[in-house]
Amino acid sequence: MNSRVFSINRKKYLDIKKYDHGQMKEYLTEVFSSGYEEGVKAASGEREVPELIGLEDELLSIRGIGSAKARSICEKVKEFLERKIKTGEKGVND
Repeated sequence: MNSRVFSINRKKYLDIKKYDHGQMKEYLTEVFSSGYEEGVKAASGEREVPELIGLEDELLSIRGIGSAKARSICEKVKEFLERKIKTGEKGVND
């Protein structure tokens, strides 16, 4: 995550203070647009499937699920997450 901080100097502050409604709207639209574009760039980077460490152990604690079934479930969950990342799906109702 980029931790770039938005700050203004004294001169810019005094200029902003003098803005009328139209100038303020234009300035804030510009600030929002630049932030939005940076966010899109940051979010479009390569995403990885999270490690499923501990999932198999949790599944084994459920009565009736053995090690083979737990392993099979873990594989299916990983395949599902990889497919979601590959296709760019975000939620259940995409």
